[in-house]
Amino acid sequence: SENPQLRFLTAGVGFVFLNITLLFTVLDLHQPFRFWHMFVHPHFTSVINIGAWILTALNGLLVLHLFMAWRKRDALYDKLLPVTWFVAFLATIYTAGLLGQANAREIWQAPAEVAQMILAATLSGSAVFLLIGGGDAEIKRHLGTVLGVSALVALSIFLAEIFLAPQKSEEAEYLIHILVSGQLSGLFLGGLVVGFVAPAVLAYVGVRKNQAGLLALASVMGLVGLWLVKHAWLIAPQLIPLS
Repeated sequence: SENPQLRFLTAGVGFVFLNITLLFTVLDLHQPFRFWHMFVHPHFTSVINIGAWILTALNGLLVLHLFMAWRKRDALYDKLLPVTWFVAFLATIYTAGLLGQANAREIWQAPAEVAQMILAATLSGSAVFLLIGGGDAEIKRHLGTVLGVSALVALSIFLAEIFLAPQKSEEAEYLIHILVSGQLSGLFLGGLVVGFVAPAVLAYVGVRKNQAGLLALASVMGLVGLWLVKHAWLIAPQLIPLS
């Protein structure tokens, strides 16, 4: 209500990045031009098929939000938000289900994957709001707290998975070696520092001292570091041959 422009910006940012996700989803298929088969001949035991429906539904909801924001239909916009939040939650955790179906990639099947996807969403969401949202100092403090706590909890889960959790196989042990001291160590460990350690510290100081500049820096570092960590986490299992 204090920043009506935020309604359009929120839906717009979500729409852009969701469609980037959909684009890569389609391009990753063996037959990209047969993508429409998922809707005409659905196969609901496939997580990628379920995800296609969820992401498409979210896309439609975001288009409605953009239209309502453009037409200044704020009451309708707000009534639709709970539905959009629920579908967005499903879209957030869908990737964890997709990774869980990759039986030959052991570290993708960690029980904490769902939690990590949710934390990635709260970290990136609060970061984007801090960068584009404006708002008063109190709102920024709340967003900074969400950013810092998300970074700290995500870091704790990663460290626990790597150093405390027993690995199920020799392959999983080797994957951890690749991430911690192997060819992806710079990418992964650097991402942990840039994306989780630094934003947690900067967000804490920024909230305590009411420094919007520190919160903006924490936001940028959080987004960059999150990409580095997730990229390394996805690449590492694919470096090992399946047979």
